[in-house]
Amino acid sequence: MRKYILILSAVILLLLSCSQQHGIARRFVKNNRNTVVALYLPERLEKRNLRNDSIPAELAEESLQTQIEYLEKQVKVIDKVNDDKFLDIIYLTMKETLKDYGLTVEYWGDSIAQPDSTHWVIEIPRIEVTEVCEPQRFCDWIYENRYCLDVPVDLVNVATWFSLSNDTTATMTFTEQNYFNDTDVSFDIDYQNSKIVSKTYCDTIDIDGFYSFATILGKLYAGYCYDFLMNKYIDNHKVEPIDTINRYRYDPYERYFYRTDRDYLIEVK
Repeated sequence: MRKYILILSAVILLLLSCSQQHGIARRFVKNNRNTVVALYLPERLEKRNLRNDSIPAELAEESLQTQIEYLEKQVKVIDKVNDDKFLDIIYLTMKETLKDYGLTVEYWGDSIAQPDSTHWVIEIPRIEVTEVCEPQRFCDWIYENRYCLDVPVDLVNVATWFSLSNDTTATMTFTEQNYFNDTDVSFDIDYQNSKIVSKTYCDTIDIDGFYSFATILGKLYAGYCYDFLMNKYIDNHKVEPIDTINRYRYDPYERYFYRTDRDYLIEVK
């Protein structure tokens, strides 16, 4: 009986805590309608090609130029991306998405202007773009046996740092996302030849897809920045101990809050 009472008390406290935090989050959204945001992006991307492609056996006896051309063809994005185009997509998409959150993006030409409760600064000092090709293991069970296949997957990692400032917060945060092949492997039995066969399905990444990925990133970044400052506001106003694992996110289109344990900006200490 005592154990039941303790569990019930814990549930009630949790519900009260969530209710309180929802109220604080709603107050943040209401108070920050029409907040002005200064948004700054870096002038260029930091790009790295970390692919480790090898020359196939059939080209081993070919000329050095042929081998170089082969290796160059394996690079899908990093040597083709235009910094200005990619950054413009990020900026414009973030600007439009922040507007959906009720914010206004303006250029602060006055160096005296400082962040406060109605003026935020979102600065992205660095964006690193890294292309690699790494094996991904796909496995499946056929009867009692487990079969696996390693498939090379092209991947472009985008790592981004944010400096966020308002009246109570001035901190550096970080996030990273991957643009990669949509790959799947299936296993089946070839009864005629008495062996297991695999079929690989793969969509190749390309520069056009990477620019579309920039649009996704711009929307994601806008939401991440808003949610980070909202969670800081919650932390500064709630009575209960701060939950550093689960964070709130806000959907400005459906106008509801939800919790996540991984989908948010990481604060750089």
